[in-house]
Amino acid sequence: MKAPQTALVVVLLSALFSQQVLAKGNNDKKTIKQLKADIGYLASDALEGRRTGSNGEHKAADYIIAAYSNAGIAAYKGNYKYPFTFVNGKEIAPKTVIKINGRSVTDHEMAFPLPFSATAKKAHGEIIPGVYEQNNVWMIPLYTDADEAKDPHFDWEKFVFDKAKDAAKQGANGVVFFDSYDSKYPVSYNAKSDYETIDIPVAMLTYKGYTAYVPAEGAIQVEMEVFFKKTELTGTNIAAYIDNGAKYTVAIGAHYDHLGYGEDGNSLYAKKEKAIHNGADDNASGTAALMQLSKWIRDAKLKHYNYLFLNFSGEELGLLGSKAIVKDAGLDSTNIAYMVNMDMVGRLNDSTHALTVGGVGTSPTWFKVIDKSDPRFKIVYDSSGIGPSDHTSFYNKGIPVLFFFTGLHTDYHKPSDDADKINYKGEALVMDYIYDVVKKMDKMPRPVYTPTKQSTIGKVRFKVTLGIMPDYSFQEGGVRVDGVSDGRPAMKAGLKAGDVIVQLGDNKVNGMQTYMEALGKFAEGDKTTVKFIRNGKEMSAPLEFTPAEKK
Repeated sequence: MKAPQTALVVVLLSALFSQQVLAKGNNDKKTIKQLKADIGYLASDALEGRRTGSNGEHKAADYIIAAYSNAGIAAYKGNYKYPFTFVNGKEIAPKTVIKINGRSVTDHEMAFPLPFSATAKKAHGEIIPGVYEQNNVWMIPLYTDADEAKDPHFDWEKFVFDKAKDAAKQGANGVVFFDSYDSKYPVSYNAKSDYETIDIPVAMLTYKGYTAYVPAEGAIQVEMEVFFKKTELTGTNIAAYIDNGAKYTVAIGAHYDHLGYGEDGNSLYAKKEKAIHNGADDNASGTAALMQLSKWIRDAKLKHYNYLFLNFSGEELGLLGSKAIVKDAGLDSTNIAYMVNMDMVGRLNDSTHALTVGGVGTSPTWFKVIDKSDPRFKIVYDSSGIGPSDHTSFYNKGIPVLFFFTGLHTDYHKPSDDADKINYKGEALVMDYIYDVVKKMDKMPRPVYTPTKQSTIGKVRFKVTLGIMPDYSFQEGGVRVDGVSDGRPAMKAGLKAGDVIVQLGDNKVNGMQTYMEALGKFAEGDKTTVKFIRNGKEMSAPLEFTPAEKK
């Protein structure tokens, strides 16, 4: 008789839990339907990846503003749009001079200066390829043989930077690299290059330029003087506002920009061809959540604070939008009670139910309102106010922050981060949880700010990378692998999802902090051993590190 009674209790409790979820979800079906509509549009190919300053970003901004306007949520201080300018790279200035045997080369498909070249400094000389004299221009082949010219993994930009830097140390007054093999992957000028400037002018002769300007034999006269000009673009932040006449304001934000076609070097896409990065989870998910939460807060008539809804652009380029917002004269950061940030909240794992809440150490108040016992989630705390998203800009102004994040995945910063992979029911639950926190805080005084240490979550960069997606909810010793990226060191070492990394070389790995400390001790080309647990058995494998992708 006890078994049927137990089953009945389980059924009744399940029904009660379902009712609670639906009740908290402000009409769960309606929420999910709207999430699908908003994310579906924001992460569509029509917006071309929402790169900051692009036409796709403008379309996304208009869509978001229309949503606020239609909901009756006013523009902040009379404006929804808060533009900011940023440097988008550097162009080759027209007065740049590259001459071969007295002939000016102005076609950049034939020759171009390298972006790390010294500027306004003349270099000239009579040279023979392969002969390297001090106080002369050096002419260096880009490839050693035809096979290297066909290698898709050859990092020509790093090669020429290292060679040019070394040439400058050895007394060259300039360097001209040349392609004599008609590479399968032709070189071109990279306006976004972030290599440091060196002390001498440096140029590249493409195969087309080499065959047109360099004689088959004899000395070559070279003259160079390089000039660049900075290019700027304008990004657009969006601010909507519920003015309750309160003393303090709550800022709730999410970035809406993404990577475009990956042209800024922040894509993890391994293939060469151009592809739209739609950024459904990163961060159409947070954007859509913010748009709906603004309406829930409006309808709930929360009055203790004013509410400022901020959609940032430029996050993927270095938190540019949120940095601009906190510096804006129209936003008095001393009146911000606290800030909530949502970045990548659309991939709640149905197995682990892990929800990372960052910033909990930025105020003692957070431990009173963050419900770690909520049965819908496995809440993972991160205490730091400094992290890989826009809340950092507010924390740096002395504002308590919270950051909500459902975790990394193998589609992160790839074209495959699409709307059909969003866990819409899971995101609706995350929105409920955040809404509960905001409601609780509306009955509480302004939280006290507490300084914290560096964060361990999210989008971290090192000189090297394993190429894994860590499971941030795992707290049983080591780092559990959620996914492995194609062609990266972890895959080559044989690591699989579910493995738990416990040691890198001589460095024990007890969790994310020690894992990152261990990674920081390695450089490109280093070889070591990785130890891991698989199905309860400790295993090891040789590992060779390759460079992390540049942001």
